[in-house]
Amino acid sequence: MNNQDFFNDELLENRVNVFYGYGNYQGNYWFVGMEEAGEDFNGINSRINIWSNRGEKELDDVAEYHIDIGLGEIFQLGAAIQPTWNKLIRIVLTAKGKENIAIEYISKYQINELGRKDKETCLLELLPLPSPSLKHWIYNQHSSLCFLSNRDTCKKYCLEKRINHISQRIKEHQPKAVVFYGIGFEYYWRRITEKITNVKFSQTSQGFLICRNSKTVFVIAKHPVAFGLKNEYFHNIGRAIAANLA
Repeated sequence: MNNQDFFNDELLENRVNVFYGYGNYQGNYWFVGMEEAGEDFNGINSRINIWSNRGEKELDDVAEYHIDIGLGEIFQLGAAIQPTWNKLIRIVLTAKGKENIAIEYISKYQINELGRKDKETCLLELLPLPSPSLKHWIYNQHSSLCFLSNRDTCKKYCLEKRINHISQRIKEHQPKAVVFYGIGFEYYWRRITEKITNVKFSQTSQGFLICRNSKTVFVIAKHPVAFGLKNEYFHNIGRAIAANLA
């Protein structure tokens, strides 16, 4: 393995400490997931270098960034709908009162609205580094940073800071709704919410958890690509958000 097979560790550490996702903290609708999907070393290295070239922002514009990493086709007319974004967009549109959501509405929102720096959504990640799956961890093979020796060590290094930071940003900006997705991370979603409100989550008959304080509705939902979920599950989340905001 030569030097070309290693991340720039200074840049990699900056990414861990600085990057939180895409979109606009002023937006009404926030979504918090576990981590970005990633590729092999070359793909992830390219993502991180381009993030640096774009100014090492805490939040980036999702379309501008993906265009720069060579994935701009998902923001072109007629593009395929990204599976996770599809369901998040359905939540937003339903929360805003839209019913009978046609696929062209989803496509238009993906191209022009979701995760944009001056629009109404914010896409955050609990963990800072892309990974192909929970079973994969490539960073120990391509970095000498000790806190990247395995996934658990990385979580111990950065999770508490990121939980505190995300909860602080929610307190500062008071979005209308925050949807945490991925039931396997419910413990962390509760940790974030407990730093903001004493109100406890209630289980809904549709299978998601919900609570609200005076400013924000909080939802803990299944992951958008979890097996067997129908669009109606996400429409019901949007309707519940709208009802709690009414």
